[in-house]
Amino acid sequence: MADALRTDLPGIGRYRRLAAVDVADPKLTGVERFTHSRWLWASVVVVLLGIFSLVRLNVILTADVKTDSGTVPGLNSDALWQSANYAFPTLAVWSLLFLAVDRWKPQRWLLWALALFWGSSIAAYGAIVVNSWASEHLAIDQNGNQLAGARAAIYVAPFVEEFFKATVVFLVAFLDRRRLTSKLSLVSLAGLSAIGFAFSENIVYYARAIVYGSMNASTGDVAAAVAQLVQMRGLWTSFGHPLFTSMTAVGLAIGLRSRAKVVRVLAPVAGYLTAALLHMTFNTVASLFPDSYQKTIYFMIALPVLGAVALYAVFQVVREGRVIRNRLSDYVMAGWVPDTYPYLFSKTLQRARMLALSPWWGNVVATYRLQRAVSELAYLRDQITRGTVDAAGLWRERELLYAIRDFHAAGALDDARGLKPYWKKPRAAFALAWQPPSYPGPAGIGGQFPAHAPVPAPLGSAPTISVVDPRWGPPKA
Repeated sequence: MADALRTDLPGIGRYRRLAAVDVADPKLTGVERFTHSRWLWASVVVVLLGIFSLVRLNVILTADVKTDSGTVPGLNSDALWQSANYAFPTLAVWSLLFLAVDRWKPQRWLLWALALFWGSSIAAYGAIVVNSWASEHLAIDQNGNQLAGARAAIYVAPFVEEFFKATVVFLVAFLDRRRLTSKLSLVSLAGLSAIGFAFSENIVYYARAIVYGSMNASTGDVAAAVAQLVQMRGLWTSFGHPLFTSMTAVGLAIGLRSRAKVVRVLAPVAGYLTAALLHMTFNTVASLFPDSYQKTIYFMIALPVLGAVALYAVFQVVREGRVIRNRLSDYVMAGWVPDTYPYLFSKTLQRARMLALSPWWGNVVATYRLQRAVSELAYLRDQITRGTVDAAGLWRERELLYAIRDFHAAGALDDARGLKPYWKKPRAAFALAWQPPSYPGPAGIGGQFPAHAPVPAPLGSAPTISVVDPRWGPPKA
């Protein structure tokens, strides 16, 4: 255990990375930390793959498809831009919801952006390529039967889409699993990837409806048909993809927080299979059941499941606050943090109040970094007590305790109870300073007594006492 606290040991960096407590070397400069960061190069790779995927998606979707019955026109740019405007509100609302879920120790904006970008580009491109390939093979013996597309949507699409959407969460866990401190962190990343995927998928569906309606006069009111599709996919069934992929995230979170190797392997697999099963059920109802049955299943099964998941998310928010309170109490008993920290940093409103009042009573940046450090300290303590982090976590624990002290010295606000914002009033201008009296001259009130320059007493002399009659005293014997 003592060796885990030393920095001069060979291979200590690799040891800490394997223990999921790796941090940047404080000896490196800011530029060196930036260039040595694995997330810099991972971001570059994801961005390049995403751009390639978007270009390929545009080529696939805008190309005309020749069939035995004629030519199916591709999607034009006007239809794609119009569809993007229709799909954006759904993306914005669900993104804000998933960002709000991850509150105790929020992920960095880079991970949020990468997850959203992954789902809308790489996952969408990979899914459309594999799904198209599977549909072609399933349609060989169908002789134009419309059930071929339904078979691909039911038996192939759920497994393919859930795989590509959840891949980004597994990559984050592989590269730096110490960032995934709770189930809420994984659900947030998985949900952002899913809603990004749904954004691209909705654009394709809306654009196809617009193009098909404009090319066929017998379709009737195209605007009304597109509006109905937007209402169905963008509102009533918009929870589908985020709900499915969240199951995989929950399974992965259970695996990361468990010491048993069997649970570490089976929990993510079980989560993925649950997500694919729910997705398969959803596609089966949408493909084979009439509208009347779909509405019944929607209100009797889909909405209750969604409500149960929402209650589970609320329960996790409360539970994570309890974990932070209990683990910070360990440091209070050791005398390393104030006794107010377990209560103040386990309440969402108190943390928000600290940040809101820090411009008046402290430093905003230091307050934000203090909250992140305290949350990481509590989660690290929870991992140490669970046994998922070994003695290498003690070094990170000490670093966080020193960081909390430094943030407090830098002006971080750690208790906002009883504080209110205020307007800074300009200070009143003071009159000229009073001049000292001149010697000799009048002094005192009204200048009735002469002012004499004070004569300092000799150093070490006794204070002056009054002279008394020497005959006074006790009677002599």
